[in-house]
Amino acid sequence: MLHWWASLASREQRLVKVCVPILIVGGCYWLFWQPLQQAQLRNQKAIQQVQQQQAALQQAKPLLLQANTDVQRTGGSLAQIVSNSARSLNIRVSRMQPQNEQLQLVLEDLAFEQLLLWLHQLHYQNGVRLVQIDLAATDTSGVVRVRRMVIE
Repeated sequence: MLHWWASLASREQRLVKVCVPILIVGGCYWLFWQPLQQAQLRNQKAIQQVQQQQAALQQAKPLLLQANTDVQRTGGSLAQIVSNSARSLNIRVSRMQPQNEQLQLVLEDLAFEQLLLWLHQLHYQNGVRLVQIDLAATDTSGVVRVRRMVIE
């Protein structure tokens, strides 16, 4: 390196002395400072989005809590309600076992969205309350296995 420096003309040496610090400062800016600034901006935007979602949920919370208390059960016995609503949505119930005021179910594999739709229908149209559910993922994306579901 010293040999190379000695082989340069004095004008070239002055040019290198000016350019090297500029390159070092520029490299530090583009390698360190700019990525950190961009990451900070992304994090600030993510925080703002989460805060907006939280505010929306806080506003909706009283409505959601009130909706849960207004539902009344209609449409016959619990087993009849489950059978009719499952049949209407092409959901196959493998096992149905009554337990006092509750009903324990095992379902064949079904799409998760279909399960949510069915649970929504049971709750809001028939007044059935989900007590417990045990789900397992299947090899197919979006399909779940309901190993045990207790409703009342």
